[in-house]
Amino acid sequence: MKFDGLYEFTDAGMKLFEQVFSGQLEEDAVDPVSPAIAKPILGTATFDVNDWNTSIEMAKAILAAVGTANVKTLLNQVGLWGWLSFVCRDVVYPKKKDGRRKLGEIWRWYPSDPEDYQKAQRHLIRMPVLLQDSFGDDAEHLLLGSPSTPGELREQLTAQQDMFHPSFQRAARTLYLDKTSGKIRRGAAGKGGGASRRLRQVRRQLDVTWDLFALSPDQILEKLPKEFDQFKATAA
Repeated sequence: MKFDGLYEFTDAGMKLFEQVFSGQLEEDAVDPVSPAIAKPILGTATFDVNDWNTSIEMAKAILAAVGTANVKTLLNQVGLWGWLSFVCRDVVYPKKKDGRRKLGEIWRWYPSDPEDYQKAQRHLIRMPVLLQDSFGDDAEHLLLGSPSTPGELREQLTAQQDMFHPSFQRAARTLYLDKTSGKIRRGAAGKGGGASRRLRQVRRQLDVTWDLFALSPDQILEKLPKEFDQFKATAA
């Protein structure tokens, strides 16, 4: 499915979108480029919806389509993320065997107020775009999963707004991403010592003593307890 640019749903379009995803309206009842419910975003470029394998591929495709528009401004335009959820639905919210879409909680597909971080970070399209735009390659460990499955690392390492810092994410990438294979290291997404769940907890403990925003990635790694040594060793 190819579009001449990015669009945003109007209020009327958002109502129809919500009705479709809540099962009250058939999908083919919505024309995503109808001027009655959607308007083009000036400055954006051609957007082609593909069967992306990873959230990285999806985020890069959307950012490429941003064109001369301002990414930071677009992040606040709820109608855009509703529109993207609709047109990318077969990739991000695929149908299950029973014919229903794999939607999960509402904030995975219906974009919340971006100021409500706990809800906003759950959106399966806006969050990957924000991470890719903010951190580039240092977001790789968070975006290796398929667009429909964010994965444990992203859930744990973006759950708190103060994790949204380049030094912290670069340190996490160093720990958990195997650069040779391009895959997440074994045990990184588990509950054991040194895993992402523990990094989330330890970061909060360290923040009591240190201003983590002032530390480099290497300094953050140095302050981690011994349980993280297993990941440091493989990262060396």
